[in-house]
Amino acid sequence: MYFPKNVLNIVIFTVGFMAGITVATLYYLNHIDSATNKVNIKIGEQYIVAEMAKTEADRQKGLGGRTSIGLNEGMYFMFDEPGVYSFWMKDMKFPIDLVWISNGKIVGFEENMQPPADPNAPDSQLKSYLPLELVDRVLELHAGRVALFKATVGDSVLVKPLVPGIQAAQQNQPVVY
Repeated sequence: MYFPKNVLNIVIFTVGFMAGITVATLYYLNHIDSATNKVNIKIGEQYIVAEMAKTEADRQKGLGGRTSIGLNEGMYFMFDEPGVYSFWMKDMKFPIDLVWISNGKIVGFEENMQPPADPNAPDSQLKSYLPLELVDRVLELHAGRVALFKATVGDSVLVKPLVPGIQAAQQNQPVVY
């Protein structure tokens, strides 16, 4: 069968163009999906972009296994009920700060928490960090970040979805800023 050269060029261009659009769309959707699992957190005049740890599996893993996070990045742990939740440095490769939060207010800190000296230490030998009162949220940050934003106990922690339109109610936090 004979196709004129210009028809063949149009078919090749159309197939290539559609493949390009498909790849670009998948790339965009992947980034949107990861952004919907993040929130903007405002403490004082400072902003943090934090990944949400909503499920038990997310909370158990936390930042473990990662080599670092950015200065203005973190992980935001959300619990259904206020409680005394224990944190440890299992599988951590870098130091972090921890912000204990209850009802949208800071209730305490752990600063410069170091990864285990022996990465193969049994779980029973890892230090546990506990809040001094009930908390419903915890924010893990790059070590030294708490000192940089000069937060104090009682400061408000305002949370807003990174992608507009995502329901903030699921985080049970104030979202006005």
